[in-house]
Amino acid sequence: MKSRSRFRGPKLRIKLLLLFAVVLLVVPWLGYVQLVEMERLLVQGQENTQRQTASTVAFLLHNRVDLFNDLPVQIEDYEHLFARPIDGSIIVDGNPSDWGHDLERNLRTFGNGDGSFDLALGEKINMLFGFVRIRDSQPVYRDPGLVDVTKSDHLQISFKNVEGESEQIVLTFSSPGEATSYRMSKGSNEVEEPITNVGGFLLESENDLVIEFEFPLSLMGTNREFAISFVDVDDFETRETRQIIRTVSDIDSENFNLVVLRSAQTVDLIERLGYVNTRILVVDTQQRKRGETEVSDSPSMGPNIELRPLRGFFRTLRPVLHRVFMGEQFKEPTIEEAEELQTEAIESALRGEPHAVRRISPSGAPSILAAHPVQSQDEILGAVIVEQDIEDILAFQQRAFGQILFVSLLAFFIVIVVALGYSIRLAYRIHRLRRAATRAIDEHGRLKTPSLDAEVRSGDEIGDLARSINNMLDRLHQHQEFLQRMPRTLRHEINNPLNTVSTSLENLKNTSNPDEQERYVQSAQRGVMRIGSIVQNLSDAASLEDALKNEELEVIDIQELVRGYVANLQETRTGMQVVFRGTSGPALAEVSDFHIEQMLDKIIDNAIDFHRPDSPIKIQLDRGREFLQITVANRGPAFKGDWNDVFNSLVSHRPEQSTLHFGLGLFVVRVIAEFHGGNVRAINLADGSGVAICVEIPLVTTSTTSSVETRKTA
Repeated sequence: MKSRSRFRGPKLRIKLLLLFAVVLLVVPWLGYVQLVEMERLLVQGQENTQRQTASTVAFLLHNRVDLFNDLPVQIEDYEHLFARPIDGSIIVDGNPSDWGHDLERNLRTFGNGDGSFDLALGEKINMLFGFVRIRDSQPVYRDPGLVDVTKSDHLQISFKNVEGESEQIVLTFSSPGEATSYRMSKGSNEVEEPITNVGGFLLESENDLVIEFEFPLSLMGTNREFAISFVDVDDFETRETRQIIRTVSDIDSENFNLVVLRSAQTVDLIERLGYVNTRILVVDTQQRKRGETEVSDSPSMGPNIELRPLRGFFRTLRPVLHRVFMGEQFKEPTIEEAEELQTEAIESALRGEPHAVRRISPSGAPSILAAHPVQSQDEILGAVIVEQDIEDILAFQQRAFGQILFVSLLAFFIVIVVALGYSIRLAYRIHRLRRAATRAIDEHGRLKTPSLDAEVRSGDEIGDLARSINNMLDRLHQHQEFLQRMPRTLRHEINNPLNTVSTSLENLKNTSNPDEQERYVQSAQRGVMRIGSIVQNLSDAASLEDALKNEELEVIDIQELVRGYVANLQETRTGMQVVFRGTSGPALAEVSDFHIEQMLDKIIDNAIDFHRPDSPIKIQLDRGREFLQITVANRGPAFKGDWNDVFNSLVSHRPEQSTLHFGLGLFVVRVIAEFHGGNVRAINLADGSGVAICVEIPLVTTSTTSSVETRKTA
């Protein structure tokens, strides 16, 4: 409860800073909402543009049945080598992971036993890739000292060039690793020349050899006549050819052709459109790729290097911003979902329904993919897919985000600095007013000045507060002056009891009747008691401090003073039991003996008013190292309230019927105790059966005693 009562909340400057910080959150919120709306409009415009582009390309392919039907309807019914389109990148290093998860399904086996091989071909925009897995129990690598390159295991590629002439290229290996490629002379095993545009790589494992190669399709004619042979040599000494395993039974057969699923005419047609930074894909009804263009970036396009840190920061921060500002989860398609989204768009287009989706392109950039059907009258021949990244849109958005972030931070900094300066100025003015108000009243609650100088002339609310405090101080000053004039004013009020006393004494002088004399004496006594009580209480309170300033002090034995005071008290207060217990030895203090007795009078009067009948009032003197303590205790009701309040002026806890008490008795006690350098406190007895008033007064030291004696001698 104590810790909770001490917490009074944050300071004014903290409240202002928090308020401005919350208000400033509106700026990034509005900026982000505007960015999201701008992105939606730009993406929608890009989507409409790509739909139109897909529709235009599809229109060019309408009724071009020849571009879609130049392959057998069922490819599996023909003995051809099929080069399937490759989506990703192929690195010629013998690693099968580049070929995807369906490599084993696409491998075809040629030959039996030792020397047989499995073959898979792939095509990616004018480049043929091959994956050959050979079962060879005894690999024989080429001897660099031999001129004849055929005296070792090697891979032979046979094809017809653009002039229709047969050619052979041999891939040889001196060890596992990169191949050396040679063009062979026609009709012989002699090397014609090495070539560099046909490459290969051999990787040796425990059970077989893996050869991966690349071959430009531009070397072949339009018929794409193509064959592969593996020449197996097992004898290291003779290096004679043991067997040749071919993909055709006769190397000169005209029936064995390479089938590339892409159509050269289709590729040429869509490449001539000249779309920049755009991927165009044409598929048939079986979703086989018939044509595809490479994504060519214009020099002005592409990610800005300067924006990459901001882009990464924006992508990391965007889910949080979207959740905070939009109240929903931000979801962007992943690379894993890209293939599913493309398949969904293609299937929709093949049903005759144009479709567009936002996805992640194979390069990892956000893109928009639009698909449109290609028709021939009422028949759907295939679909056109147009994909273009939206990096420029996102770059624009991220630049705008950077500007908004910069402006927000700048505005936040400026407003915080201004708010901090204003709050400091405001807090300074309030503290200045507080100090002025505090200095106007001393520690005893008396006014030191009747008016304020701080903030009184200000026109704002703090000025209003200062003027209100100033008016309050003025009223308190008037009240204080009233209290100071009250003893003199009340002298007029005692004229009635004085007249009563005077009349009673006059009548007493003129009468000899004993009964009347007694009555006049009692009337005069009541008047005197009323006058004494009023004058004594008010006069002491009003003039005590002024009287103490000029009071001379002397060193006396407080124990003898209190003992004599108690003896006189017992003689004058018959019927009241007062018990005194002193200390051993003298208790010397530099005091005014008259005011010490006056202080004891007030304490005893208070004890008599509240003590329980037939119970003694105990006075005890204790001496410590530096202070002596006078304790007056009485049995009676325990006090319930603030102990500090009872020693203030005009405070009384007596019943309202007691009109002759003005709440000045314990105030006089406190003033006298503090004048002598001591203090006073009140406590309830430990058992709750009464109250004790404890007064501490400093003991006199040896140096003080000497100075007092010297002063008296002088």
